[in-house]
Amino acid sequence: MKVQKATIKNFMPFYKEVPVDLQTSSDSPLILMGGKNDRGKTAFFTAMRFCLYGFEGGNAEKSKKRRQAINRKAAVEGLGEASVTLEFTHNENVYEIERVIEFDQVDDPDERDWDSCYVNVRKPSVSEGKETIIDQAPNEDPAKKYNRFINGILPESASDFFFFDGEELDRYAGSYNDSEADVREAIETVLGIREIQNAIHDLRDEGKNHYQDEWKDKAADVEELQGLSEEITSVQSDIEAKKTEKDSAETELRQKEKRRDQIKDELAEASGVADKQDRANEIKEEIEGSGQEDGLQDKLEDKRGERRELHSRLGPLMIGIGAKHAIDNYDVSIVSGMEDTIEYLLDRDNCLCGADIDEDAEETLEHTLEQLQNDEMSTISELQGFASDHLECLTSGDYPENLNVNQAKSEYVTIQEDIQGLEDDISDLEDEKQSLEEDIENATVTAEEAESLRDTKETLDEEIGGLNSTIDTLEDDISDLKEEKRELEQTVNSMEAADEEEQRYRTLMKLSDECADAWEKIRDKYVETQRESVEKHASKIFEQLTNKNDVYEGLTISKDYELDVRTISGDRDIEEQNPSKGARQIIAYSFIAGLNKFTAREAPVVIDTPIGRLDPEHKENLIDYFPNFRDQVIILYQPGELDEEDIEQMGDNISSHLEIHQREDDPESSDVSPIESETELKRVLAK
Repeated sequence: MKVQKATIKNFMPFYKEVPVDLQTSSDSPLILMGGKNDRGKTAFFTAMRFCLYGFEGGNAEKSKKRRQAINRKAAVEGLGEASVTLEFTHNENVYEIERVIEFDQVDDPDERDWDSCYVNVRKPSVSEGKETIIDQAPNEDPAKKYNRFINGILPESASDFFFFDGEELDRYAGSYNDSEADVREAIETVLGIREIQNAIHDLRDEGKNHYQDEWKDKAADVEELQGLSEEITSVQSDIEAKKTEKDSAETELRQKEKRRDQIKDELAEASGVADKQDRANEIKEEIEGSGQEDGLQDKLEDKRGERRELHSRLGPLMIGIGAKHAIDNYDVSIVSGMEDTIEYLLDRDNCLCGADIDEDAEETLEHTLEQLQNDEMSTISELQGFASDHLECLTSGDYPENLNVNQAKSEYVTIQEDIQGLEDDISDLEDEKQSLEEDIENATVTAEEAESLRDTKETLDEEIGGLNSTIDTLEDDISDLKEEKRELEQTVNSMEAADEEEQRYRTLMKLSDECADAWEKIRDKYVETQRESVEKHASKIFEQLTNKNDVYEGLTISKDYELDVRTISGDRDIEEQNPSKGARQIIAYSFIAGLNKFTAREAPVVIDTPIGRLDPEHKENLIDYFPNFRDQVIILYQPGELDEEDIEQMGDNISSHLEIHQREDDPESSDVSPIESETELKRVLAK
């Protein structure tokens, strides 16, 4: 499906007929439509969906939306119809869908209301203009015929992956609960899985049951056959119930296994913390020692004791050498500075301060000089005497003959080196211990939490074991029930046919069952293949779009189509990773891109508010990818989302650039025009 043209008439802010050319080429798949708020951008998006599917909701909600869709000015003027027409190609055929809301004239636009709503599908004919192939006039009800037509092109359940608001993509970036089964159905429809499932359903419920009913009519013993048929139906119900129970158990098993894997990762981190604690304890014991063995600190103290002992032994030798040096090199000729000063004063008549030196002062000075000279002589004599006594002591034989300075010095150097080595080892170990203690303190999993995690894992192991046992039992039960059903069916088939027609229906019953079985196998294989293909492509696109390539490594898609983020530290579900709003938008874009790559549907991608909250890097990456989304991408943006550099970045990929703006003659109505000048472009892009 590739849209060529849209014509909007009296719909929302679009007054009278507004044609919009939407043709694109293979080299230029983009159409840009810019507009300020409240100019009709979202109304255009709504118009395209309305044309294809009508309005969503119950009768009351649909009625309200149809009334509000009627252009206010057209209702007052009594123009009679609001409509949206899409002309498109599909499988080399040209089609035209027109959906119409009829209304009567009113004086007050707030009282406008609709009379009827219908859809027409036409196909151009060479000879007669346009051939109407579906005509949903007011008095007719060909809804099923139209649904078959549109479902063959783009079913409504799949349209959310082709028509979407960029700011509302969160629902696809996470888990799907029971209330979001429509999302799973939409995904299966996009990938063509739903058709296979419908075929299986038709073969079992429509085909086989139909032939079974026909066969019953022809059977010789209707009562017996009826009993067998009911028994087969009952066994089949038991099989389905067991399958449902098994599916539930497998889902629970996957969840618990996933949680166990997460706990294993956390315990691995906790194990690293325990190893570090053990090493810290080893270091402490190595430094401080244990009951049986000395530590490095003890060894260091021992060495320091040896050094002190050597000091006591080496000291006398050093003092002796010093004493001999004193005796050989010093005589009693030392005069202090004070003696020089007193002798100087005795040669003068007055003091340095100017006072006269009388006889009493002179006598005092002479006495002081004599005392100083006697004290200094005494001190030097004492030093010489001490040195002589010490030398006599050293030569008296009181010390071992093998004790000499060189030997003592060598021993001292060895001990000092041992002390330095021990101090270095202790310092290095204390640094290592401090680093380990910092790592332990900063660890995200404490020892208490690790113990709790181990308890949780032990519980999960038991629960997983129980679930596996339950699943094995259910599989055995299902196998037994299938065998029971097969035997019942063999009994039925072994009954003598009333005639050839009965035998034919038996054959058709069996054939329907075998075909359904075959399609189930095909479906299971196809689902897994498609899931893997979508996952691989979505991951590739995610790596192109994300701004955290150093953290994210891709996406994973579960059997239930739930998304997990693959990071450098493992797979995490969206809720656990808790990415930003913009990052969720990028995840959803990547997922939709993966689905579109392998979709069984051909349709344009129409995006309202494409950029939203994206940061500049995400935005640039997304703009680069837009041309690869589909062969027709319609982007409805508002001022501030795109700038001139962004437009230049898309360059030749743009087929046309349009503006949705208010009409000059009617500010309440909107129109769509091509942007033809630089001035117009600046006006549209301006915030």
